[in-house]
Amino acid sequence: MGQLNELQIKAAPPRDREYLLADGEGLYLRVRPTGKVWVYRYKQLGKEAKLSLGQYPVVSLAAARKKARGEAERRSEGIDPREARREAEERERVSRLNTFELTARAWHAQAKKDREWSTSYAEKVLRHLELHIFPWIGALAIDTIAPTEVVRCLHRIKERGNLETAQRVREAVQHAFQYAVDVGTLDPARNFVNNRTGGLPPPRSRHYAAITDPQKLGQLLRDMRAYNGNIITRAALQLSPLLFQRPGQLRLAHWEDVDFDQALWRCPPEKMKLREWKKRDLRTPAHLVPLPTQAVAILRDIFPLTGPTGPIFRSMAKRSEKTRYMSDNTVNSALRTLGYDTKEQITGHGFRATARTLIRELLGWDREVIERHLAHVSDEELGGSYDRTTHFNQRCRMIQLWADLLDDLAADKVVAPASDMRCSGAVSLQSWTGGSPAAGVGNEEGFMVAA
Repeated sequence: MGQLNELQIKAAPPRDREYLLADGEGLYLRVRPTGKVWVYRYKQLGKEAKLSLGQYPVVSLAAARKKARGEAERRSEGIDPREARREAEERERVSRLNTFELTARAWHAQAKKDREWSTSYAEKVLRHLELHIFPWIGALAIDTIAPTEVVRCLHRIKERGNLETAQRVREAVQHAFQYAVDVGTLDPARNFVNNRTGGLPPPRSRHYAAITDPQKLGQLLRDMRAYNGNIITRAALQLSPLLFQRPGQLRLAHWEDVDFDQALWRCPPEKMKLREWKKRDLRTPAHLVPLPTQAVAILRDIFPLTGPTGPIFRSMAKRSEKTRYMSDNTVNSALRTLGYDTKEQITGHGFRATARTLIRELLGWDREVIERHLAHVSDEELGGSYDRTTHFNQRCRMIQLWADLLDDLAADKVVAPASDMRCSGAVSLQSWTGGSPAAGVGNEEGFMVAA
């Protein structure tokens, strides 16, 4: 029988059972009750094999012959056409699964586990990708993404003035590409994202806004004491410069962590700025914050409102649960209410810089003592491993002098800077025998600082 022609193909009637019409060189037209399909038939390892080439008339006779010749050429090269198609379909399936978004989410889940990220940091990283990357290249197979597509995403962020965010997003994208290389879904040669991608300039380093001028600080303190908003907010506002701990640490404080008798606030590791593994490490000590008498008075004032247990600074909104903390933006919002720019003048976190500067300049305390109160580790080589000094007794004395200095500044008294005074640890110790905070402050070794 000779080759088929268009008239024969169109005239071939459907029957109850399908049948084949040969065109030659392994090409057949399969006529079914439901339609006509091109089939390439061949033998592989002595067994008959079939490969569909498409439906007629979508695939014409000429196109079907061209496909059949192509499959015959594969066989001449020792390639099984059916196995080659299966592998191609698998690659396509894997490619659809290996979109950038799926790859990035897989990297994110692994990094969160391996690096023990905090929940808030992990959410921030993923949110950056969801906002700035996924809408544009998230659905693309990672091995098909062009460098210019990543660069455009980064420049969109930079052009909005968010250079630091662009740097962080680039870092996340870089890690996602490297993850794809590590798990074998991306050729290393396609891993083009590096620290130069996008040509982003280094971000300008900006510190938290802080007031370090004594007169301006005195005015701020007077404004804070005149704050007539929520009493809980007012207490958090006033304690911020007194204790100069991190805003998140202050916001998460619990009454169970405060000892009024010893004028002490014990900050457990899980509420500190630490790596997640360190927060869970039973050997990580709590950060001890001695309380000056002014801080004790502020806490006693709000104790009837939110005590005796649970969050000290809980949300006072209507229908709010008693275990809910106040917002992390509460202190900054109160500062803005008082008329201060929290980007340029003072922010809740900036009170740490205020205290760090003025305690050195006006009181002359040793930097190591201040650094320990800020919960910073030693900056000496291996200091974090071997230098575990807390300078607790010195800090008890320092924090009370600092609180008294703030009272003087609030009263608009002139305070002269320290000259050669050094208060670096010459503090007398006595055995702790009890007594009120006014008489002395106890520490965990059982000593007190003499008043």
